[in-house]
Amino acid sequence: MDTLSKLFEEERLDVIQEISPNDGMYQGGNRDHYFSVGRSALRNIKLAMAAAGKNLADIKNILDLPSGHGRVLRFLKAFFREAQITACDIERDAVDFCARVFDVNGLYSRKRPADIEIVDRFDLIWCGSLLTHLNFDRWPEFFYFFHSILNSKGILVFTSHGRHCAERIRTGNFTYGLDDASLKKLLRGFDRNGSCYVNYSNTEDYGISLSVPSHVLTLLEKFSDFQLLLYLEKGWDNHHDVVACMKI
Repeated sequence: MDTLSKLFEEERLDVIQEISPNDGMYQGGNRDHYFSVGRSALRNIKLAMAAAGKNLADIKNILDLPSGHGRVLRFLKAFFREAQITACDIERDAVDFCARVFDVNGLYSRKRPADIEIVDRFDLIWCGSLLTHLNFDRWPEFFYFFHSILNSKGILVFTSHGRHCAERIRTGNFTYGLDDASLKKLLRGFDRNGSCYVNYSNTEDYGISLSVPSHVLTLLEKFSDFQLLLYLEKGWDNHHDVVACMKI
C-alpha cells in the first residue's frame, strides 16, 4: 500500500471527548461542528504529509501553536499515537488543560515568538488561526521561528483568511467580530491591494487579516528553505485557506 493510501485508510480514532468549559471555540455548544473542525485539520495535515512523501512513523515530534483548548490537538493525539506532542498557547489555562487532559507537553507562548522558551525540534507544526489575526509585518517573524524549530524535512501547516473569507464579509454572512467601519476598511484594502489587516476595537497588534494566495506566497517565498507542498483555498472547515511547506 502506498503512502497516500496508508494515510487515508479508514480507521476509528479514539478521540478524547472532554471539552473545556473555558474553550471559546465551543461556540453555541455545537459539538458536531467543533469535532468536525479538528477532523478537517487532521485531513489537511495528512494531505501535506502525502505531498511530502511522509508516513506516520516519520512524525515523531509535533507542535500545535496556538493549541487553544485542544480542538485540533485531540485529533493529533489520536492519530499520531507514538509522537511527542507540545501544546503551546499564550492562554495559560488552555495549555494547562491540554497538558492535563491529553497528556502532552505544555508550553506557554509569548507575544513575540523569539521569546518562547523552546528547545525541542519538530517534524510537524500545525498553526491554525494565528496568522489570520496578525498584521502581515509580523508573519515573517513567525515563519523564521517555525523554520528555526523544524527538523530537516519537517512540515509546517498554517492557515490564512483568503478570498472565501472576504466573500463572507461582503455578503454580510460573517463579521469576524469587527464593526461596520472596520469591515469596510478591510474590504477596501483587500480589493485594492489583495491584502489588508485591521485591529479589533480597543486592541493593538491583534485583529483580522485578509489576503489572496499570491500575497501569502510572496511572504513565504522569501524563505528559500521552505518548499511549498500545497495551497488549499478554504481547505480548513470550508473556511480558512491552508498552506503547507517543508523545510529543505
